[in-house]
Amino acid sequence: MKIFDFIFKRKQRRRARVMAEPFPTEWRPWVVDAVPRFTHYKDSDRKTLVDAIKVFLAEKEFRILGDLPEIDHIKVTVAAGACQLLLGIPELDIFPRLREVIVYPHHFTETTEAIGPDGRPYQISQTRAGEAWLRGPVILAWDSVARSVASPGDGYNVVIHEFAHVLDMQNGAADGIPPLATKQDDEVWLKVFFEEFRMFVADQRAGRRTLLNPYGATAPAEFFAVASEHFFEHPERLQRHHPRVFDLMRRFYRPPPTR
Repeated sequence: MKIFDFIFKRKQRRRARVMAEPFPTEWRPWVVDAVPRFTHYKDSDRKTLVDAIKVFLAEKEFRILGDLPEIDHIKVTVAAGACQLLLGIPELDIFPRLREVIVYPHHFTETTEAIGPDGRPYQISQTRAGEAWLRGPVILAWDSVARSVASPGDGYNVVIHEFAHVLDMQNGAADGIPPLATKQDDEVWLKVFFEEFRMFVADQRAGRRTLLNPYGATAPAEFFAVASEHFFEHPERLQRHHPRVFDLMRRFYRPPPTR
């Protein structure tokens, strides 16, 4: 037990040193761009978010590929967008299983293998804006991140989407069930979330338009990630169009109030 106490205390001391370092003044506009509600938070919540960003940048390795300029801008933008998800759930720590963030300049192509009806393998190529792997990296396309930042409030934010997947996987698989605070939260989530997901899938199959991105109908994990995007991008619209989904997101994320 003593070795675990030692490791924990060493980690806390290291983080305390990181959080004591000054936050570069040139980074603040990047944080405001990535988290538009930042200026409306209480001072204590702004400090909490800034400290989380500093820890994220100190503990996660970034691999920025291609000829992307302004490396600090990219890192701070990603860290701020990710850490805003944690403001109300500090007990989940700062993405403890995540070690690496990979940033491509543009959308990237992933090729997977599938087996056809005749038993023969074939390749499927998909263009992606981001990916999150269980016990692996988060991969982002910078052009999609920049688009997300440039259009706040449109319900699309690739950083929120992929880091919602990281939270979802923090208690195991990507299944749309994030680590919840209480057994009662679990019971409510299992009942309401999957009812809403089934209704959403039915809406998509019937061709009915919804506020949420249709991509959320592909799997419960994607429904959670898409709902998270809308919750942080335009919570008022999510509450109006999908009140039960909004209540679930608020139950999980417990965001701090804005002034």
